[in-house]
Amino acid sequence: MINFLKNKDRYKYVLLTIVLIMLKVSYLLINTLDMREHHLMSHLDNYIPFISWMVIPYVLWYLYIWGVLLYLLIKDKKLFITHSLAVILGQTICLIIFLLYPTYVIRPEVVGSDIFSKLVLLIYSNDNPVNAFPSVHVLQSVLTHIAILNIKNIKKSAKISSYVFSTMVILSTITIKQHYVIDVVGGYLLAAICAKFVYEIFYQRYKVNTLDVIFSTNK
Repeated sequence: MINFLKNKDRYKYVLLTIVLIMLKVSYLLINTLDMREHHLMSHLDNYIPFISWMVIPYVLWYLYIWGVLLYLLIKDKKLFITHSLAVILGQTICLIIFLLYPTYVIRPEVVGSDIFSKLVLLIYSNDNPVNAFPSVHVLQSVLTHIAILNIKNIKKSAKISSYVFSTMVILSTITIKQHYVIDVVGGYLLAAICAKFVYEIFYQRYKVNTLDVIFSTNK
């Protein structure tokens, strides 16, 4: 009976992982549709400079989100389930918005020949400038940081490192011109709502107000 329950739990974790992967595949499929109907550029976006080296945190984001998921799967399975459900909820809402209200960004001409500029051009060539609002990069950066804050007995240095990196990722989305400011705001608010809803249902230890904890370095 114990072995049966263990196997049943294992399938639960596998199912969540498969759903997370399928959501990523769905995002890529919608991206290939290249639907460009609305762009949400604001006056503020005109004053944000293009910074090619900010592509580094933008790319390292993939290691951040999947690395934390793997860590939680090994060390804190209850938090893994809670975090996965929050991400699934947030990404599902994003996909619905991408289909019902397709947005795009107007990218700048990248003229630099340095490694960072070339990496930005590589991203541009493999990623259509659509699926902009809300920003999935921001959504998952915020949710991942919330998960890290809720790890039991986590060191303050890890929380601060997560705070710094997640902030860099968020800034990277607008400084390499993959998103507009409103996309960042949308991703942030969606993450706050999803975390508040999912954590309070599935993870009772999460008692603080979401908006207070998102970028806090304290428990």
